[in-house]
Amino acid sequence: MYRQIIVPENTKLILQLPSEFVGHQIEVIAFPVENEEAVTVTNKKWTKKKTDKELDDFYNTIRIDMTHYKFNRQRANER
Repeated sequence: MYRQIIVPENTKLILQLPSEFVGHQIEVIAFPVENEEAVTVTNKKWTKKKTDKELDDFYNTIRIDMTHYKFNRQRANER
């Protein structure tokens, strides 16, 4: 998905698309944006790319050590 918020200066608009869109069907939708502050935050979420270290730090906070875990099928099926 590619998203870009612009303020047109006249009624003509030329879009420059990413190269991976070439040869594929695309849909272009245009509508006025009501809340400019929400657009700014949303735009940052779409365009910010995480570095490998940032991703590792994030996933290390939720990582669980399961090296000694053994699944017990009988206990899982008890009612």
